[in-house]
Amino acid sequence: MKKKFLVLIEDDWENMGNGYGNVADLQYLPSLAMMNIMDRYDAKMTFMVDVAHQFVLKEFSHIPEVRVQSRIWDESVMLMKERGFDVQLHLHPQWLGATYKDGMFYVDREKWNIGLYEPAVVDKLVGESVDYLRNLLGKSFPDYSVCAFKAGSWGMQPSEHVLSAMERHGINLIMGVREGIFSENQGINYVGLEEPRLPYSPAMDDLTRIATTPNNLTMLPLQPYSPDLLTFGRLIADHYIGKYTTKERNNYYHLNGVPGSVRGLDPVSDKKNFSMGIKPYQTHLKIGRQPFSYLKASFDSVIRELDRYDVERIPVVIESHTKQYHNHYAQIEKLIEYIATKYHDCVEFGDMASLNREIQQNPSMVKTHAVT
Repeated sequence: MKKKFLVLIEDDWENMGNGYGNVADLQYLPSLAMMNIMDRYDAKMTFMVDVAHQFVLKEFSHIPEVRVQSRIWDESVMLMKERGFDVQLHLHPQWLGATYKDGMFYVDREKWNIGLYEPAVVDKLVGESVDYLRNLLGKSFPDYSVCAFKAGSWGMQPSEHVLSAMERHGINLIMGVREGIFSENQGINYVGLEEPRLPYSPAMDDLTRIATTPNNLTMLPLQPYSPDLLTFGRLIADHYIGKYTTKERNNYYHLNGVPGSVRGLDPVSDKKNFSMGIKPYQTHLKIGRQPFSYLKASFDSVIRELDRYDVERIPVVIESHTKQYHNHYAQIEKLIEYIATKYHDCVEFGDMASLNREIQQNPSMVKTHAVT
């Protein structure tokens, strides 16, 4: 019998959004550690791989150190499948047109939301990315398909041409939306999300609304979470301890270090996480560089909230960034062990591919206004 909560850890497998970082350090080694952790608890997860980044690595692979990173990228993704993990699509469109100079990539400084790009550009990027993953993995895994997408920087507005491209290229599951995310710089506004927690079929012209006409898409909202002051205080303390005790590595992976113009680049910096109140920090369920006390409290809180819903089966998306895992592996393993033991009677780990098959067998899992 299936359990009530299907925990879906989706890892945004990527370098830093501003273009710096090394595939070996920020992608291969952390994902290897995460696969080892998940295997110890017989748990599944999905790696959402940023193919736009790989396209740029391929373009500049005549440069030896870039060629090595490109090969590590391919081999890492193949390893994920060989070890039984799911691989799906993640895209940071700021890699489009990126340049390389003096050992450093320079990405687009303004448009990090895929919705801001022309429909033809979006369709081409999505189509070529789906083809790339199919060609890379399909020979060894003939049944492999790309069924899920996670938006880079959470951006997908305006949504109609983005969702149309997804549907056209066979993608059914969409992630990146969370109640309250707002960035004027990137044209992102998810305030007033019609369904903040359960899967729903999105309206093509406004993905914050539930569809009134049938489509093949399912939106999986990121689960909103606001820690209490004690939990938030522990998070801040851990952040500053790590900041002043962790040694910088990335400067040594680039020929002339990381320029300030790259290190400080963040067009989504206007995204508001703070407000006044007892729970001032607005975020969503995630794992990365947080202490176990925060990870435990956030998961417990979200499950308590979802347990109130009279629904037999609820997907619970946890956003992951393995690039942030250094110095936090033990904390993350404690969380996986905690979920696997305390919630063994009501929680199981899954992946996007298995959820996609489950929804096809049971479409009533997806909330819709459509009348068929």
